[in-house]
Amino acid sequence: MTTQPEKLMQMQAEALEASRQAATKTLEGWQKLAQLNLQTARASLEQSSEQINALLAARDTKALAELVTSLARPPQDQFSAYAKAVYSIYRDANQDFTSMLDKQVAASNRQLADSVETLARNAPAGTEGVVTLIRQSMAAAQSAYDQVNQAGRKLTEMAEANLAQAPAGSTKRG
Repeated sequence: MTTQPEKLMQMQAEALEASRQAATKTLEGWQKLAQLNLQTARASLEQSSEQINALLAARDTKALAELVTSLARPPQDQFSAYAKAVYSIYRDANQDFTSMLDKQVAASNRQLADSVETLARNAPAGTEGVVTLIRQSMAAAQSAYDQVNQAGRKLTEMAEANLAQAPAGSTKRG
């Protein structure tokens, strides 16, 4: 049987490992976002260079005016692709954090249930009602957590479906 200090040391080690995993996932997400931004900046610089060359190559005012007008329109497909890429990075990181949180909650629930069972075994006679109340409260809290978690997942699925259905360039200005 483990002693109380050993349990505390184990809990601290588990908490430290969970913190390390969360920090690692956070850094991975920031790294992906930085790479995306670097790629986007590089592509924007190349596009700007091409546009400047096209402007310099214009031989008359009509061609120049048409070129300026076409370049003034924002490239909606590029904005949409960037937004989808950022959302993808967010979604992946969120899934990782949700998975870690679910594991932590499950472990905490197991520890709490074990503590309640220990309490029930060592409780004096006549306290069965209190133990039952604690067990029912734990079941209700777990049910509420599961419902909120399920609602959050459905909301995420709906948002992803809407994002997937949005055609490129669908945000037009009036």
